[in-house]
Amino acid sequence: MWGMKPGTEPEIRILHIIDNLIDLDPDIIGLQEINEAVNGDGTDNQGKVIADSLSAHFGIPYYYDKIITHLSWDSQYKEFIGIITKYPVEEKGYHQLATGVFPRKVIWNKISTPSGTVNFFNTHLSYNDSNVRIQQVQQIIDYVNEIENNYPATASILTGDFNDIPSSASIQQLINTDTDTFYISTYAFINPRGLGYTAPSHAPFNKIDYIFLKNTSSITPIESEIVMDQPYSGNLFCSDHFGITTSFQENIMTIENDSSCNPGGYELCQNYPNPFNYQTRIVYLIQQKSLVTIKVFDITGRKIQLLVHEFQTPGEHTLNFNARDLPGGIYLFEIQTDNGKKQKGKMLLLR
Repeated sequence: MWGMKPGTEPEIRILHIIDNLIDLDPDIIGLQEINEAVNGDGTDNQGKVIADSLSAHFGIPYYYDKIITHLSWDSQYKEFIGIITKYPVEEKGYHQLATGVFPRKVIWNKISTPSGTVNFFNTHLSYNDSNVRIQQVQQIIDYVNEIENNYPATASILTGDFNDIPSSASIQQLINTDTDTFYISTYAFINPRGLGYTAPSHAPFNKIDYIFLKNTSSITPIESEIVMDQPYSGNLFCSDHFGITTSFQENIMTIENDSSCNPGGYELCQNYPNPFNYQTRIVYLIQQKSLVTIKVFDITGRKIQLLVHEFQTPGEHTLNFNARDLPGGIYLFEIQTDNGKKQKGKMLLLR
């Protein structure tokens, strides 16, 4: 939000932020650097103003949850992080993080969406100390695990200003695919060749704002883009950071934790590992000698590779799929036997 920083036209900026949010019509919003006057009654809280404006425009209630982190701009304003959503909030909370120059927190809402309940986390990490950010990220990972244990949900989404670039140690903590559980940077997943710079708005050269999806979630990112990246007048922007949006689709794929398979009349099992990086295994069962064809397609349906086209004997078969030369994304794999029967699976390649 850039808060009420003097000299940045905050009263005008927030109107343009609201206009942009009306155009984007997001379901859930994570905000950082929300301000309200120290001596006010809270009605000027920037997050509340946004939520009330969206409610008035769309004619539905928007739920707003916030937690104070520190004072800002010569202690004239209280600063918060917050979550706005058009869907009901079932549970909420926050966790105190390690302190840098300012205290930092992560806020959590369990939100009831049409795709199932979502554990949504939003944060703003320390800007001046990489070691503190590493500590803060580990605390967030532990907090997400704790919430998931106590409040199971369809997905865990983590958003925020992390004040670190993708190659930094703190972000690598999150996206390390060598671990059983990790976080998918949704913009990088959808735009593997995109820079995704979000700051500073007048001359962006850093990506420090993210929407992460935990790999154990039952939803998949299908679109992601940088938004609010145009000035509303001259060289004046809504904030010193751009926004980022991600859209998700439910049940586009199942992420399995092991390679067990019990086809029971079906030929095709889930690939393993999934998600994967470069290589994965596909297991399938042939019940009688048959001409077997297995193909891989991209998400648009374009054929990428023919893996198998041969007569095979009954039994369980395993093949390795090497995707070293393919960009990250969602891929479909299809098996067809000579009786004309087809089955498809979905897999997620990470880069």
